[in-house]
Amino acid sequence: AGSLEYVDSILDLTTGYYPQAVQLSSVAVSGLTEPTYSGTPMYASLTLGGASYALVIDQNGSDGKLYADTDGSKTLVPIDWIQQLWDGGDLASASFQLSTDNGRRPYRLFLEWNPGTPTAIIYFRDNYMSGQIELGGVAYKIAIIDENTDGLFDDLDHDQLLIDIDQDGELLATSASHERYWLDAPFNIDGTVYAATSVSPDGSQIVIDKSDAWVDEKVPLEVGFTAPDFSAKDADGNDLSLSSLEGNIVLLDFWASWCAPCRDELPHVEQVAKEYADRGVVVIGIDLDRNEGAFTGAVSYFGLTYPQVFDGAEGKVSSLYRVSGIPMSYLIDRDGIIRGKSLRGDDLKKAIEELLNGN
Repeated sequence: AGSLEYVDSILDLTTGYYPQAVQLSSVAVSGLTEPTYSGTPMYASLTLGGASYALVIDQNGSDGKLYADTDGSKTLVPIDWIQQLWDGGDLASASFQLSTDNGRRPYRLFLEWNPGTPTAIIYFRDNYMSGQIELGGVAYKIAIIDENTDGLFDDLDHDQLLIDIDQDGELLATSASHERYWLDAPFNIDGTVYAATSVSPDGSQIVIDKSDAWVDEKVPLEVGFTAPDFSAKDADGNDLSLSSLEGNIVLLDFWASWCAPCRDELPHVEQVAKEYADRGVVVIGIDLDRNEGAFTGAVSYFGLTYPQVFDGAEGKVSSLYRVSGIPMSYLIDRDGIIRGKSLRGDDLKKAIEELLNGN
């Protein structure tokens, strides 16, 4: 078992989030001790840790003042907005006090309100649990994130685990991270598969055991890590592997004919392939179409001359690179190290030139 402690802000770990929403209504929440409003109050109830907490927006034209019952006492307190967002919305960070068997515990979250959508409040966690656990005789730094922002950390299918698999002291929380897992997902460390079997509701305890399931190790896919090798047949039936291209700069471009942004980008990728072909730059297209006919038709229609691999909708190359959205690309240097991701246009050419010049 591992022990974890509450961390009051999540921004040092990640800026990503899964937004939740509650509906505002003119129907008052009963039993509240309320301030004197300057405009029209709109009410919502937020469920955290199994209990209900009232939220109120005092709306006056395009302005809205936020109030919250942060401790379950039914007394509203003002919550200051900390930032105006690019779309005109306002953002606040508020700490609530949740009741547990062992007393109260803090739970901080972000609250967002936009006068353009005045009947909803968006909310998402601004906290996480941090600690360590011993697996196979090795102590690993870990964190648990309450991704569905319900104030409970025991939803194995809705909350996430971060584990410092590479032991570099940093928990990598990006979407492509090899250290980020849903709590109900098994994970592989050095050939041994583990899975979380239980988490306490307050997130202070986690049990991770060996699993009978088998999953491959997640490879690192961030800039600075070695790009994972793969082997495939190209559209002409030739054997192709990433390792055979070592010494070249390689651009892997994941696309599909049904993807409109991909279609828009294909002529630019073709231009890059032709412009740099004589300078040691190899472009490889990895196609995710559902059938090979759509793939070959698109290659012909767009006149693509650089090597193409039909990987299919759930192919081994796109799975290896954990491609969840396209277009997606990886720029890999002569030593096989990832140097850029999702680069397009001038940014892509600039990155290629820098690699060609030894930077």
